[in-house]
Amino acid sequence: MNFKNIVNICYGLFLCFVAFASTTISEGEEMNPLTLDDLLKFNTFVGRVPIDITSDGNWIAYNTQNREQYEGGGGDSWYSKTGVMIKMAYATVWVTNTRTGEHHNLTPDWGSSWAPRWSSDGTRLAFFSDRMGKPYLYVWNRESDDMQEFASATVRTSSGFEVPKWTPDGRFVLFKSISAIDTSIKEESVENKPEISLKPSFVEIWDWPKKRFQKREEESIQENEQPKEKKRGRANRDLAIADTKTGKILPLMKGYDIRSFDIAPNGERVAIPVGVGSQGFDLYVLPLPKELHETSSAETEPLVRAIPLGDGITVSWSPDSKYVAWVTVSKGGEFASGKAYVVDVQTGIVRNLTDSLDDYLGNPYRPPLWIEESDALLCVNGYVWKVPLNGDAVQNLTENFGSFANVFYPGEGYTPWTVDGTMILTTYDDGFYRLSLTDNTITLLHKDEHRNVQAGRFRQDIAEETGECVYVVESNQEPPNIWMSDATFESPRQITDINPHLKKIDFGTSELIEWTLEDGRTVKGILVLPPEASEENPAPMIVSVYPGSFRSPYAFNMFAFGENVGGAHPGMFVSRGYALFLPNFPVQKIEPYKQFSDVILPGIDAAIATKKVDAERLGVIGHSFGGYTVNVLITQTTRFKAAVASAAMGNLISGYLNSNSGLGTGWYETGQAGMGGSLWEFPQRYIDGSPVFHLDKVETPLLLIHGDQDFIPFEQAQEMFIGLANLEKEVVLLKYKEADHWPGFWSNEKLADYWERVLNWFDEYLKSEKTN
Repeated sequence: MNFKNIVNICYGLFLCFVAFASTTISEGEEMNPLTLDDLLKFNTFVGRVPIDITSDGNWIAYNTQNREQYEGGGGDSWYSKTGVMIKMAYATVWVTNTRTGEHHNLTPDWGSSWAPRWSSDGTRLAFFSDRMGKPYLYVWNRESDDMQEFASATVRTSSGFEVPKWTPDGRFVLFKSISAIDTSIKEESVENKPEISLKPSFVEIWDWPKKRFQKREEESIQENEQPKEKKRGRANRDLAIADTKTGKILPLMKGYDIRSFDIAPNGERVAIPVGVGSQGFDLYVLPLPKELHETSSAETEPLVRAIPLGDGITVSWSPDSKYVAWVTVSKGGEFASGKAYVVDVQTGIVRNLTDSLDDYLGNPYRPPLWIEESDALLCVNGYVWKVPLNGDAVQNLTENFGSFANVFYPGEGYTPWTVDGTMILTTYDDGFYRLSLTDNTITLLHKDEHRNVQAGRFRQDIAEETGECVYVVESNQEPPNIWMSDATFESPRQITDINPHLKKIDFGTSELIEWTLEDGRTVKGILVLPPEASEENPAPMIVSVYPGSFRSPYAFNMFAFGENVGGAHPGMFVSRGYALFLPNFPVQKIEPYKQFSDVILPGIDAAIATKKVDAERLGVIGHSFGGYTVNVLITQTTRFKAAVASAAMGNLISGYLNSNSGLGTGWYETGQAGMGGSLWEFPQRYIDGSPVFHLDKVETPLLLIHGDQDFIPFEQAQEMFIGLANLEKEVVLLKYKEADHWPGFWSNEKLADYWERVLNWFDEYLKSEKTN
């Protein structure tokens, strides 16, 4: 499993950031240091749950989440005791009136509530909640303030984007539920879940190969003697349909590995990608009933088989409901061509619209959009491509204007919102532009040099009647909040303020710094300085490392620079007098460990050159692959006075030989470890890249942190500890019980202990008399 995948999961789950110095703080007002309690109360928008605005633009619905009541997933659990994804634990549903500024918490003290979606007329809101001990569907009536509960089917989702969806007439709601069918299939895998193999067992690993092969042969013969038919895509999920008029729920599709579903604009059909393992997804298109007694979950055949759709969430209906479109997307290293396809839902005829095009049009999270007349697709993958259905040439509409990140379109459809033949785009540098579909001209509407805009699929929506846009804005001084603008973007305005309690915390200042490597490449990094840092009073500095990361310049305007409560959170360090250095970290693919100090040490020198950093008081921290990097760095340099490595590898050889209980061999050979081959092909590389073989060079006190249920075996930390202890080096190992790979998943009690020990470690070696 690639470490980045784990970091990306945690990034989506726990964006528990804190604000930097707010511009609303009065001069001379007493500031407070950041506490863990502040972080636990911090509200963030739940990852991948879309914002939803009513068509008249009067109301928005959204999810917030904090960690105050969080109990921790424990081990490798992805669901709470009630059956809610840990990602959604203790989430709350809010609605805000964009005209009056009224804010309503619809689910106070309800437990976990998430995925709010308005009916087409904006009078009712569907969402999920475990208020009654299991997650069910609820519908709130905005005008009467009544709540309708659907408790005959248990909701089961695996990601935030799996929201309830209304039929256009506002009568029915579709959602995913647990199937009553016993399919004898294990719990479906969650996106980016660590692939931990439970077999072979300990005994099987140490069994003699002959016996093992005999056992496999016997199992193979037994299977041949008793063949079992395996249905494509069978799993323990139903696509349920709820009738808000009668309160009934029936399964529309029963016992399949349903990933997503989309209702046709005319409300007559629903498109359903069903996972079929390594083959990708089968696409089903089913009729929707007019009355629930017509609903049938009888077996049906897919309209299209084995489509590579990445995560399975990128199909889209044409406005006239005649076609379903998709672009093939790679996932897990498997190659997909990035071609655009449509299928006629009446005839089942599939057409490749870009067969002659060499460019890759795929995007794992953005489905193809449609021109309103249903005669062309718009594919967004950095550029905006117009793909006609009649066979005309494909056009790159933004070829001469650089990369664009997003196109604004209503959350319940796939047609971009247009004005006089133009549509609104955002760029990666957070400008808003208008693109003409007639002459391909692009006009800048609004640009903010100091704020970052989140306007992707799950962080934007448009009021179809008024053309008003909502999106999320943040900066390194402002936590994420929902903003709103009309189509001119002349006067964007903030709609929410979900973290007023952080305004009295001072987090200093930040700046971008640069340095040059020996090969001539220029590298950048973010230096965050505490308020008291100056040339007369240089601050101790902690370096947060993760090879392959590129935090600047894109993260410079992000809240807390993309760090979080379970990692090197700037607020926890800077408000206590530490400078924090977040360097970009380019490394080669083969034997990357050789470059670690060559990249980082010149960056440290560049930070010291500001004269606001104390060259004699340097610390380093890293998690996962970053923790391995810390272990390597302290064998390559003695400049650090203290180090913290969590969930870290220390011995590539024992890790490789124990890959069944941890990372697969691919991580070592072709993944982040970058050995370039097996242990027997390159034994010296594995030795050179393993810190345990070089511990005699270590002079830096090291704090090792590891969960006992981490997919990286605890023995990796244990080997580092035993080696350093035998060499009489300063080292401490913390083993957290019932704790998995990422501290962000841990209980608040464990997380508080983690932070206390990390801060005390750095205080002891960077602030105490030991430093001198």
